Amino acid sequence: MSTNLIDTYVSEIAHRLPRKTRSDIEAEIRSILQDMLEERSQKTGNPISDEMTIEVLKAYGSPDKVAATYLGERYLIGPQLYPIFLLVLRIVLIVVGVLAAISLGIALSQTIGNPQNAFVTTARAIGNLVTSIIIALGNIVVIFAIIEWGLFRAGGKLAVNAMPKEKDWDPRSLHKLFLPNQIRMGDSIVEIVGCFAAIIIFNFYPQIISFTPTLNGVFEAGTLSSVTFVPLLSQAFFYYVPFLSLVWTLTIILDIILLRMGHWNPATRITSIGLKVLGIIIAAVMLAGPSLLAITVETLTSSLGNAGAAQILMFFISQFVPLVLWLVIILGSLDVIRHIYRLILSKQLPFIVSERK
Repeated sequence: MSTNLIDTYVSEIAHRLPRKTRSDIEAEIRSILQDMLEERSQKTGNPISDEMTIEVLKAYGSPDKVAATYLGERYLIGPQLYPIFLLVLRIVLIVVGVLAAISLGIALSQTIGNPQNAFVTTARAIGNLVTSIIIALGNIVVIFAIIEWGLFRAGGKLAVNAMPKEKDWDPRSLHKLFLPNQIRMGDSIVEIVGCFAAIIIFNFYPQIISFTPTLNGVFEAGTLSSVTFVPLLSQAFFYYVPFLSLVWTLTIILDIILLRMGHWNPATRITSIGLKVLGIIIAAVMLAGPSLLAITVETLTSSLGNAGAAQILMFFISQFVPLVLWLVIILGSLDVIRHIYRLILSKQLPFIVSERK
């Protein structure tokens, strides 16, 4: 049991550290703990036991406190999150760049033979691209700063002087943790970013979910008002947006709590199950309810000027929406089953450990 307790303790510290240095620090801490145990065993003349291990771990410090000594100074986005921040930033910038390139290509194709308009269009496209990058960077930094704050506050509480005060830590609590209860920080952060983007888009910029045959007007006039957008989603869809926003908001809160805790517990698993079930119910109602599409073959034909192309495009759009809803239902159901299984397994773990002792 002593070895398992040390492994769990080191694992708790490691998942708070940057991947680049994690393995070296794990080996270092494990070596230090083994030396401390051997030294204490020699001084007391007693063999290494669980109680001795608990005393050594308590003296060494809580996982949060030990991990903080390796992380150094506080940052807006610390070393633990910085690699994930760069990954998300790269993905967003690639998407923004690809969309800008496609829009510029469409705009330039309509300025053939007019070099002056082509130059103006390119200049405006570059300006819009820079603006989009700054907005995207700002939003991502805000999101990761909130997550960093959540991680910094993990295991602490505000004292009178508004400074973090460490809670009493008992190494015996490590007995209750097992590998499936460890959170995947990357998954939580991606979920937070996705839910945040969904709330912003569907509540404040629903016009983004639209169809337009050309974006040339944007670059010529410098404003979206010059472009005719055909809404893809009907009012029936936006009836569900408040309910979806509630689920997304609660999911963000749950993910921040998980990042602060560093692991799942029965309460967070039950909450996640409830949110998944609610999402499945909403998806099922949307699937069985009125059409979620506002666009028709006629509106596509008037925009594209080609009835055949409009019919093909409409077919793919009409198949895409129910496919997404079915994926939400299926993947959500699998997540519910996974959480229930791990919830049951975590309750049975102490008995399993006792039988192996």
